[in-house]
Amino acid sequence: MAKQDPTRLGGTGKRRADPDAAVARELTRRHPRLARLIELTHPLERSVPDARPITHLAVRTVVAQLVSAAAARTIMARLIEAHGSIDGIVIWAMVVPDDAPSMHGLSRAKRKAIAHWGRFILESGDPRRGWAALSADELLTEIMRLRGFGRWSAQMLAIFGFGHPSVWPEGDAGVMRAARVVFKGMRQPTIRRLIAGHESHVAMCCWALLDGNKLGIFDDR
Repeated sequence: MAKQDPTRLGGTGKRRADPDAAVARELTRRHPRLARLIELTHPLERSVPDARPITHLAVRTVVAQLVSAAAARTIMARLIEAHGSIDGIVIWAMVVPDDAPSMHGLSRAKRKAIAHWGRFILESGDPRRGWAALSADELLTEIMRLRGFGRWSAQMLAIFGFGHPSVWPEGDAGVMRAARVVFKGMRQPTIRRLIAGHESHVAMCCWALLDGNKLGIFDDR
């Protein structure tokens, strides 16, 4: 029986195109453990950059800081119910007094961060136009200049909002949990060399590995 190409197959067993096939082939050639990661996760269900407006991604990123995914979904649902849309949330955050108490489960600090983002967009426009050519480090630096965006938040926005290929979110617990299995026994310099140029894609694969509950079978053959 012919061996199936994991860069061309989905979970149903039916042949379908993988938009990330070229990256998958490159990573597969680099190391057997990367090949196994590609085999278990491709084609990815989520693509980057995310097509939604950058403000939608920024608000969701701020809400998700330091809380579980379930908690973030609950808070977002409350905010949408109260204000109708992401843009409505931003407008609300901009007009609420700074010293107003927390509302809808959203902390005061996060509300201020969303308000600051809204003012930044009004003054500067969509940053994807001006920051498109920046290196990963330069892009993260620019995002972290914004109130409420630490390194993790900057990395999430750089990956999903800008689709930057070279962001390795070393502060994300999920990615690091998967990476400990995928790169078992490897030192950080070795890992970074193996994934160079495709760090964001490998991170996406690590999330997919967890979402698909496949971490436990990674070393099974």
